[in-house]
Amino acid sequence: MSNPFQQSLIDETAAGWAARRLGGAVSDEAGFTRWLEQHPAHVEAYDRAEAVWRLMGEAAGTDDLVAVRQEALKRARARRHRAVDLDRRLVAAGIVAAIAAPVGGLWWMRHRAQQGALFQTALGEQRTLTLSDGSRVTLDALSVMRVRYTASVRSIDLVQGRAYFEVAHDAGRPLRVHAGPRTVTAVGTAFSVRREPRETTVVLAEGKVALSNHESAATLAILTPGQSMQMTDGVRAGEPRKVDVDRALAWRQGQLVFDNVALADAAAEMNRYSTLQVVVADARLKSLRISGTFRTGESRAFVEAVQSYFPVRAQNSAATVELHAAP
Repeated sequence: MSNPFQQSLIDETAAGWAARRLGGAVSDEAGFTRWLEQHPAHVEAYDRAEAVWRLMGEAAGTDDLVAVRQEALKRARARRHRAVDLDRRLVAAGIVAAIAAPVGGLWWMRHRAQQGALFQTALGEQRTLTLSDGSRVTLDALSVMRVRYTASVRSIDLVQGRAYFEVAHDAGRPLRVHAGPRTVTAVGTAFSVRREPRETTVVLAEGKVALSNHESAATLAILTPGQSMQMTDGVRAGEPRKVDVDRALAWRQGQLVFDNVALADAAAEMNRYSTLQVVVADARLKSLRISGTFRTGESRAFVEAVQSYFPVRAQNSAATVELHAAP
Protein backbone atom coordinates (compact mmCIF):
# COMPACT_ATOMS: atom_id res chain seq x y z
CA MET A 1 0.00 0.00 0.00
CA SER A 2 1.77 3.17 -1.20
CA ASN A 3 -0.21 5.64 0.91
CA PRO A 4 1.25 5.62 4.49
CA PHE A 5 -1.91 7.08 5.99
CA GLN A 6 -4.07 4.48 4.27
CA GLN A 7 -1.76 1.68 5.40
CA SER A 8 -1.88 2.98 8.97
CA LEU A 9 -5.67 2.99 8.84
CA ILE A 10 -5.72 -0.58 7.51
CA ASP A 11 -3.28 -1.76 10.20
CA GLU A 12 -5.33 -0.11 12.93
CA THR A 13 -8.55 -1.68 11.65
CA ALA A 14 -6.85 -5.09 11.37
CA ALA A 15 -5.63 -4.82 14.97
CA GLY A 16 -9.17 -3.99 16.05
CA TRP A 17 -10.57 -7.06 14.30
CA ALA A 18 -7.87 -9.27 15.86
CA ALA A 19 -8.64 -7.91 19.32
CA ARG A 20 -12.37 -8.54 18.88
CA ARG A 21 -12.12 -12.02 17.33
CA LEU A 22 -9.25 -13.47 19.38
CA GLY A 23 -9.84 -11.60 22.62
CA GLY A 24 -13.16 -13.24 23.39
CA ALA A 25 -15.44 -10.30 22.53
CA VAL A 26 -18.50 -10.57 20.31
CA SER A 27 -17.54 -9.83 16.71
CA ASP A 28 -19.39 -9.28 13.46
CA GLU A 29 -18.04 -12.15 11.34
CA ALA A 30 -20.00 -11.13 8.25
CA GLY A 31 -18.59 -7.61 8.49
CA PHE A 32 -15.11 -9.04 9.03
CA THR A 33 -15.40 -11.18 5.90
CA ARG A 34 -16.61 -8.21 3.82
CA TRP A 35 -13.67 -6.14 5.09
CA LEU A 36 -11.17 -8.88 4.16
CA GLU A 37 -12.60 -9.15 0.65
CA GLN A 38 -12.31 -5.43 -0.06
CA HIS A 39 -8.54 -5.52 -0.71
CA PRO A 40 -5.61 -8.01 -0.52
CA ALA A 41 -3.84 -5.58 1.82
CA HIS A 42 -6.56 -6.24 4.39
CA VAL A 43 -5.73 -9.96 4.44
CA GLU A 44 -2.01 -9.26 4.88
CA ALA A 45 -2.61 -6.71 7.64
CA TYR A 46 -4.93 -9.05 9.51
CA ASP A 47 -2.46 -11.96 9.30
CA ARG A 48 0.18 -9.74 10.90
CA ALA A 49 -2.20 -8.52 13.60
CA GLU A 50 -3.33 -12.07 14.42
CA ALA A 51 0.26 -13.29 14.70
CA VAL A 52 1.14 -10.49 17.11
CA TRP A 53 -2.01 -11.07 19.16
CA ARG A 54 -1.27 -14.78 19.52
CA LEU A 55 2.33 -14.06 20.46
CA MET A 56 1.17 -11.63 23.11
CA GLY A 57 -1.40 -14.09 24.41
CA GLU A 58 1.18 -16.84 24.77
CA ALA A 59 3.78 -14.78 26.60
CA ALA A 60 2.59 -11.42 27.86
CA GLY A 61 0.97 -12.59 31.09
CA THR A 62 3.52 -15.18 32.22
CA ASP A 63 5.53 -14.81 35.40
CA ASP A 64 8.72 -15.49 33.45
CA LEU A 65 8.16 -12.57 31.10
CA VAL A 66 7.33 -10.22 33.97
CA ALA A 67 10.49 -11.30 35.76
CA VAL A 68 12.56 -10.84 32.60
CA ARG A 69 11.20 -7.32 32.10
CA GLN A 70 12.00 -6.41 35.71
CA GLU A 71 15.48 -7.87 35.33
CA ALA A 72 16.02 -5.91 32.12
CA LEU A 73 15.05 -2.65 33.82
CA LYS A 74 17.38 -3.35 36.75
CA ARG A 75 20.30 -4.17 34.49
CA ALA A 76 19.67 -1.12 32.35
CA ARG A 77 19.87 1.15 35.37
CA ALA A 78 22.95 -0.56 36.81
CA ARG A 79 24.87 -0.60 33.52
CA ARG A 80 23.73 2.68 32.07
CA HIS A 81 27.31 3.87 31.35
CA ARG A 82 28.94 0.69 30.10
CA ALA A 83 28.38 -1.90 27.42
CA VAL A 84 26.18 -4.86 28.22
CA ASP A 85 26.23 -8.35 26.73
CA LEU A 86 22.52 -9.08 26.58
CA ASP A 87 21.60 -12.73 26.90
CA ARG A 88 19.16 -14.25 24.45
CA ARG A 89 16.38 -14.28 27.01
CA LEU A 90 16.44 -10.51 27.43
CA VAL A 91 16.60 -9.91 23.70
CA ALA A 92 13.59 -12.15 23.14
CA ALA A 93 11.64 -10.39 25.89
CA GLY A 94 12.44 -7.02 24.37
CA ILE A 95 11.25 -8.12 20.96
CA VAL A 96 8.00 -9.53 22.37
CA ALA A 97 7.35 -6.37 24.37
CA ALA A 98 8.05 -4.11 21.40
CA ILE A 99 5.85 -6.06 19.00
CA ALA A 100 3.03 -6.64 21.47
CA ALA A 101 2.78 -3.08 22.80
CA PRO A 102 0.30 -1.69 20.19
CA VAL A 103 -2.00 -4.71 20.38
CA GLY A 104 -1.55 -4.78 24.14
CA GLY A 105 -3.04 -1.30 24.25
CA LEU A 106 -6.11 -2.57 22.41
CA TRP A 107 -6.39 -5.46 24.84
CA TRP A 108 -6.22 -3.07 27.80
CA MET A 109 -9.01 -0.93 26.34
CA ARG A 110 -11.14 -4.02 25.71
CA HIS A 111 -10.50 -5.29 29.25
CA ARG A 112 -11.57 -1.95 30.72
CA ALA A 113 -14.64 -1.94 28.51
CA GLN A 114 -15.78 -5.27 29.96
CA GLN A 115 -15.64 -3.64 33.39
CA GLY A 116 -17.91 -0.82 32.22
CA ALA A 117 -15.61 1.80 30.69
CA LEU A 118 -15.02 2.21 26.98
CA PHE A 119 -16.46 0.45 23.92
CA GLN A 120 -15.55 1.38 20.36
CA THR A 121 -15.71 0.05 16.83
CA ALA A 122 -13.35 0.37 13.90
CA LEU A 123 -13.96 1.34 10.29
CA GLY A 124 -16.57 -1.02 8.84
CA GLU A 125 -17.09 -2.88 12.12
CA GLN A 126 -20.38 -3.46 13.91
CA ARG A 127 -20.41 -4.95 17.38
CA THR A 128 -23.17 -6.28 19.66
CA LEU A 129 -22.64 -6.17 23.41
CA THR A 130 -24.59 -7.45 26.41
CA LEU A 131 -24.22 -5.11 29.39
CA SER A 132 -24.20 -6.17 33.04
CA ASP A 133 -27.95 -5.50 33.46
CA GLY A 134 -28.88 -7.63 30.44
CA SER A 135 -29.37 -4.69 28.07
CA ARG A 136 -28.03 -5.23 24.55
CA VAL A 137 -26.26 -2.59 22.50
CA THR A 138 -25.35 -2.79 18.81
CA LEU A 139 -22.60 -0.31 17.93
CA ASP A 140 -22.34 0.89 14.36
CA ALA A 141 -19.00 1.51 12.62
CA LEU A 142 -16.68 4.21 13.96
CA SER A 143 -18.61 4.60 17.21
CA VAL A 144 -17.37 5.33 20.74
CA MET A 145 -19.43 4.70 23.86
CA ARG A 146 -18.75 4.90 27.60
CA VAL A 147 -20.85 2.93 30.10
CA ARG A 148 -21.13 3.99 33.73
CA TYR A 149 -23.40 1.85 35.88
CA THR A 150 -23.99 2.33 39.62
CA ALA A 151 -26.55 0.93 42.05
CA SER A 152 -28.93 3.78 41.22
CA VAL A 153 -28.06 4.94 37.71
CA ARG A 154 -27.51 3.36 34.31
CA SER A 155 -25.64 6.00 32.33
CA ILE A 156 -24.20 5.77 28.81
CA ASP A 157 -22.28 8.44 26.91
CA LEU A 158 -22.44 8.04 23.13
CA VAL A 159 -19.37 10.07 22.25
CA GLN A 160 -19.68 9.57 18.49
CA GLY A 161 -21.34 7.31 15.96
CA ARG A 162 -24.55 5.31 16.28
CA ALA A 163 -25.94 2.64 18.59
CA TYR A 164 -29.11 0.59 18.90
CA PHE A 165 -30.26 -0.09 22.47
CA GLU A 166 -32.48 -2.95 23.66
CA VAL A 167 -32.99 -1.91 27.27
CA ALA A 168 -33.61 -4.40 30.06
CA HIS A 169 -36.59 -3.28 32.16
CA ASP A 170 -35.72 -1.70 35.53
CA ALA A 171 -38.31 0.83 36.67
CA GLY A 172 -36.19 1.95 39.59
CA ARG A 173 -33.10 2.56 37.50
CA PRO A 174 -33.82 4.20 34.13
CA LEU A 175 -31.17 3.97 31.44
CA ARG A 176 -29.97 7.38 30.26
CA VAL A 177 -28.06 7.84 27.00
CA HIS A 178 -26.19 11.15 26.76
CA ALA A 179 -25.32 12.36 23.25
CA GLY A 180 -23.80 15.82 23.27
CA PRO A 181 -26.17 18.17 25.12
CA ARG A 182 -29.14 15.78 24.74
CA THR A 183 -30.31 12.94 26.99
CA VAL A 184 -32.54 9.98 26.09
CA THR A 185 -34.21 8.30 29.09
CA ALA A 186 -35.72 4.80 28.85
CA VAL A 187 -36.86 2.08 31.24
CA GLY A 188 -37.48 -0.91 28.97
CA THR A 189 -37.54 -0.18 25.27
CA ALA A 190 -35.65 -0.36 21.95
CA PHE A 191 -34.28 2.67 20.14
CA SER A 192 -31.29 4.02 18.24
CA VAL A 193 -29.25 7.14 18.87
CA ARG A 194 -26.89 8.74 16.40
CA ARG A 195 -24.36 11.36 17.46
CA GLU A 196 -22.74 13.58 14.83
CA PRO A 197 -20.50 16.60 15.54
CA ARG A 198 -23.41 18.98 16.21
CA GLU A 199 -26.50 16.82 15.84
CA THR A 200 -28.31 13.99 17.65
CA THR A 201 -30.96 11.76 16.06
CA VAL A 202 -33.19 9.30 17.94
CA VAL A 203 -35.37 6.60 16.34
CA LEU A 204 -37.80 4.66 18.55
CA ALA A 205 -38.67 1.06 17.64
CA GLU A 206 -40.45 -0.12 20.80
CA GLY A 207 -41.70 1.31 24.09
CA LYS A 208 -41.32 4.96 25.01
CA VAL A 209 -38.43 7.38 25.56
CA ALA A 210 -38.20 10.90 26.94
CA LEU A 211 -35.85 13.43 25.36
CA SER A 212 -34.31 16.27 27.35
CA ASN A 213 -31.27 18.51 27.53
CA HIS A 214 -28.37 17.13 29.53
CA GLU A 215 -28.33 20.05 31.97
CA SER A 216 -32.10 20.29 32.43
CA ALA A 217 -34.87 18.03 33.70
CA ALA A 218 -37.39 19.63 31.36
CA THR A 219 -38.72 17.18 28.77
CA LEU A 220 -38.31 18.22 25.13
CA ALA A 221 -40.47 15.42 23.74
CA ILE A 222 -41.74 11.91 24.40
CA LEU A 223 -41.43 9.54 21.47
CA THR A 224 -43.78 6.67 20.66
CA PRO A 225 -42.91 3.71 18.40
CA GLY A 226 -42.29 4.70 14.79
CA GLN A 227 -41.20 8.24 15.64
CA SER A 228 -37.86 9.97 15.20
CA MET A 229 -36.45 13.27 16.33
CA GLN A 230 -33.44 15.17 15.01
CA MET A 231 -31.89 17.79 17.30
CA THR A 232 -29.16 20.29 16.44
CA ASP A 233 -26.92 21.58 19.24
CA GLY A 234 -27.78 25.10 20.32
CA VAL A 235 -31.01 25.13 18.32
CA ARG A 236 -34.53 24.78 19.70
CA ALA A 237 -35.70 21.20 19.25
CA GLY A 238 -38.42 20.62 16.67
CA GLU A 239 -41.21 18.07 16.71
CA PRO A 240 -41.10 14.26 16.42
CA ARG A 241 -41.87 12.86 12.98
CA LYS A 242 -43.06 9.50 11.69
CA VAL A 243 -40.43 7.24 10.06
CA ASP A 244 -40.20 3.80 8.54
CA VAL A 245 -38.38 2.08 11.40
CA ASP A 246 -37.17 -0.86 9.31
CA ARG A 247 -35.56 1.49 6.79
CA ALA A 248 -34.12 3.74 9.49
CA LEU A 249 -32.53 0.77 11.28
CA ALA A 250 -31.48 -1.18 8.16
CA TRP A 251 -27.82 -0.44 8.99
CA ARG A 252 -27.97 -3.26 11.56
CA GLN A 253 -28.42 -5.72 8.67
CA GLY A 254 -25.62 -4.17 6.64
CA GLN A 255 -27.83 -1.95 4.48
CA LEU A 256 -28.07 1.81 4.01
CA VAL A 257 -31.37 3.20 2.75
CA PHE A 258 -31.22 6.68 1.21
CA ASP A 259 -34.42 8.60 0.52
CA ASN A 260 -33.80 11.85 -1.37
CA VAL A 261 -30.42 12.34 0.34
CA ALA A 262 -27.73 14.73 -0.84
CA LEU A 263 -24.97 12.88 -2.70
CA ALA A 264 -22.29 14.30 -0.39
CA ASP A 265 -24.14 12.99 2.69
CA ALA A 266 -24.72 9.58 1.12
CA ALA A 267 -21.03 9.30 0.22
CA ALA A 268 -20.02 10.23 3.77
CA GLU A 269 -22.31 7.50 5.10
CA MET A 270 -20.82 4.89 2.75
CA ASN A 271 -17.33 5.92 3.84
CA ARG A 272 -18.00 4.72 7.40
CA TYR A 273 -17.82 1.13 6.18
CA SER A 274 -15.01 0.98 3.64
CA THR A 275 -11.35 1.89 3.32
CA LEU A 276 -12.18 2.88 -0.25
CA GLN A 277 -13.35 6.46 0.30
CA VAL A 278 -15.82 8.14 -2.06
CA VAL A 279 -14.95 11.81 -2.56
CA VAL A 280 -17.45 14.17 -4.19
CA ALA A 281 -14.76 16.35 -5.72
CA ASP A 282 -17.00 18.59 -7.81
CA ALA A 283 -19.05 21.06 -5.75
CA ARG A 284 -21.79 20.95 -8.40
CA LEU A 285 -22.50 17.33 -7.49
CA LYS A 286 -22.75 17.68 -3.72
CA SER A 287 -26.42 18.70 -3.69
CA LEU A 288 -27.63 16.03 -6.13
CA ARG A 289 -30.37 13.99 -4.44
CA ILE A 290 -30.28 10.21 -4.53
CA SER A 291 -32.51 7.38 -3.32
CA GLY A 292 -31.84 3.68 -3.07
CA THR A 293 -30.63 0.81 -0.89
CA PHE A 294 -26.93 -0.09 -0.78
CA ARG A 295 -24.85 -2.70 1.03
CA THR A 296 -22.39 -1.33 3.57
CA GLY A 297 -18.79 -1.70 2.42
CA GLU A 298 -19.68 -1.87 -1.28
CA SER A 299 -18.49 1.56 -2.31
CA ARG A 300 -17.78 0.65 -5.92
CA ALA A 301 -21.36 -0.58 -6.40
CA PHE A 302 -22.55 2.71 -4.93
CA VAL A 303 -20.42 4.69 -7.40
CA GLU A 304 -21.65 2.60 -10.34
CA ALA A 305 -25.25 3.27 -9.34
CA VAL A 306 -24.60 7.02 -9.11
CA GLN A 307 -23.00 6.97 -12.56
CA SER A 308 -25.99 5.14 -14.02
CA TYR A 309 -28.38 7.89 -12.95
CA PHE A 310 -26.32 11.08 -13.19
CA PRO A 311 -23.74 12.57 -15.59
CA VAL A 312 -20.86 11.67 -13.29
CA ARG A 313 -17.42 10.28 -14.04
CA ALA A 314 -15.26 8.47 -11.51
CA GLN A 315 -11.51 8.93 -11.09
CA ASN A 316 -10.08 5.88 -9.27
CA SER A 317 -7.04 5.42 -7.11
CA ALA A 318 -6.07 2.71 -4.62
CA ALA A 319 -7.63 4.57 -1.70
CA THR A 320 -10.30 6.83 -3.19
CA VAL A 321 -12.89 7.24 -5.90
CA GLU A 322 -13.33 10.90 -6.86
CA LEU A 323 -16.62 11.93 -8.45
CA HIS A 324 -16.55 14.70 -11.08
CA ALA A 325 -19.23 16.14 -13.31
CA ALA A 326 -19.11 14.50 -16.71
CA PRO A 327 -18.76 16.76 -19.78
